[in-house]
Amino acid sequence: MVSDMQREESGSWVNKNALDRVLAEGIHGTPEIKHDEKIHYLGEFRERVIRMLTKEQVEETAVYPEILQSLKDQRAAKVIISGDINYSSSEKYRRLAVKMGKTCTVVHDPALVGNVGLVVVGNNAVDVAVIEVPDRKTRLAQLGVPASLADAAGKKVCEKCYQKITEADPEEVINYRKLTLADRFWGEYCAAC
Repeated sequence: MVSDMQREESGSWVNKNALDRVLAEGIHGTPEIKHDEKIHYLGEFRERVIRMLTKEQVEETAVYPEILQSLKDQRAAKVIISGDINYSSSEKYRRLAVKMGKTCTVVHDPALVGNVGLVVVGNNAVDVAVIEVPDRKTRLAQLGVPASLADAAGKKVCEKCYQKITEADPEEVINYRKLTLADRFWGEYCAAC
């Protein structure tokens, strides 16, 4: 209903005289271009989005390598994270953005709709055709990685499992650590085996 009113207001905005514009702006606020699009993509226009994660993807323990790659893109300017996501889940992406020299903003706005949890955006239109990042476990399963190894992200794994993930997807290695001899001595074991 609100978006229909805004479309009607912005559509007839040009045809109004100055007094009507001031009155309409006072009652309804300044008309906004592509309001529906902006509330879906955490306040940004779709054409500025380079990559996007859902809230569930951001809450996973692993970091998506696609986000790391998009932050390396020259067009990337900042990362925006939904305020609905808890701090411990989003902190890894905040640190990654700072490490890559990008700004990071957390948006707390009840007007936002949808399941978007994180967007990497540029200052100008980038027109990336596919911005959605496929689910990590599904992508790894298609590459032949066992589910137990995909679930072990963020944990220590043995040399054999580390080699499997390196061969399947070298960029995914950022989510795994090798078990050392000292780790084994203290009773740690491979999280995937």
